[in-house]
Amino acid sequence: MKQKGVLLHISSLPGDFGIGDFGPAALDFAALIKDQGYSIWQILPLNHPGHGNSPYNPISAFALNPLLASPELLYDADLIDLTALEATRIPTSNHIHFDGVNRVKTRLLEQAASAYLKRNDVTPFIQANAFWLKPYITFVILDHLYDSLHWSTWPEQHRSYSEKLWKELQKDFAHQMQAQAAIQAILQEQLSAFSQGLKRLDIQLWGDLPIYLSYHSAELWAHPELFYLDERGLRQRVAGVPPDAFSEDGQLWGNPIYRWDERKEEVFQLFEQRISANLDYVQRLRLDHFIGYVNHWSIDCPIDPATGEPQMPTDAKAGTWLPTPGEQLFERLLQKYPANRFIAEDLGILTPEVCEVRDRLGFEGMIILQFCWQDGHPDVEQFPADRIIYTGTHDNPTTRQWFEELDPESQEYRHFVDYLQHRRADPRFKDVMEDGPSATNAADLMMQVAINSGCETCIFPVQDLLNLGAEARMNIPGTPLGNWEWRIEREL
Repeated sequence: MKQKGVLLHISSLPGDFGIGDFGPAALDFAALIKDQGYSIWQILPLNHPGHGNSPYNPISAFALNPLLASPELLYDADLIDLTALEATRIPTSNHIHFDGVNRVKTRLLEQAASAYLKRNDVTPFIQANAFWLKPYITFVILDHLYDSLHWSTWPEQHRSYSEKLWKELQKDFAHQMQAQAAIQAILQEQLSAFSQGLKRLDIQLWGDLPIYLSYHSAELWAHPELFYLDERGLRQRVAGVPPDAFSEDGQLWGNPIYRWDERKEEVFQLFEQRISANLDYVQRLRLDHFIGYVNHWSIDCPIDPATGEPQMPTDAKAGTWLPTPGEQLFERLLQKYPANRFIAEDLGILTPEVCEVRDRLGFEGMIILQFCWQDGHPDVEQFPADRIIYTGTHDNPTTRQWFEELDPESQEYRHFVDYLQHRRADPRFKDVMEDGPSATNAADLMMQVAINSGCETCIFPVQDLLNLGAEARMNIPGTPLGNWEWRIEREL
């Protein structure tokens, strides 16, 4: 029997607090999808996001996003009073207004952290997570002190992490530092309760691991030696992708490249720690940009002859594919975890080498149905059982938008229509076929195609289940701002 799942980030849940969170609405949604026959909930990364609010550009490889804290659970835990809870309510909308939410949630979490610290000693929590938590807290304090200027511009005494710096900042910022630790402790407690609630409902939680970290992040600041940065902290090589299915011009991400060759063991340790932290609360982990673990697109930053400093390139086209020792990394991880805990996001540019590594490791891959009509009539019923099929992902237009924007004269449109015409007599399509595909039924038809495929697991974005259009798109790859804002406006 096929497994069906739903793709929805926590931030996109409905509710009264401006953004989705780990609170009651999350488990209500899980109960709803279970009643509809779904057994998987796939989310996006939960890390504290950086510029542009992207979950794939985190300022910490480990810290959770404070905006996902549930005010209702804070109230239930007696960490805030009813007045504070009511003051946090924001008129419902189908978009997240991040600036307003951030202001309100920051004040609320400061109150909750103070109450938490009156009852709890956070020292054991800090000690247990010291390898990432101390640099993160120090980074957050300094980031606020320097008004979010990039860490490479900070005074020399603050340009790198040390235990000495941690102790020095305690003199003036002890309460703020403890409060940041308390916020992360609260978030972990809420996430753990959410994860346990899903297990009771027999809903699998699938997570997502960004391969790169933000240039302005705690790890880059604390461990610059693991990345291609010069002695001043300026980028020497940056990540991106050449032209692919998502972008004709390629994408210049700008994230610094790991020193896979010179610092392999230390980079491996960082990834092992990140993956272990995620697998503590998700049953399966999607490995974003899996090709980057086999070959990474490295774009050199040209030197400005006037300043002698590396400058950001203007596009991603001038990069080079360089080998990555990711297979060795996962061979080590497979000694601890079974292969079915991992999903290879193997979209975009696929090479035989990437496919061979994926298959040798035993990782399941992905098929995006929107891409399958471009080159001919896909033999959907013969798709491999061990591929997970999606109508689209967070990077795609919604299926309704995809269909509405198809040129009726295009081969892609013709292939899609012809495929459906050949199945008009199929009773599985009868209820949604009507007189042919249209904006009102394209999403239902695509989901039925996915269910009819040879793949054992189908995942559908909630936008497709609700038949939403362009207004509900989550992300446009290659655009730094204005993404990740969509959410369900009203309770389902």
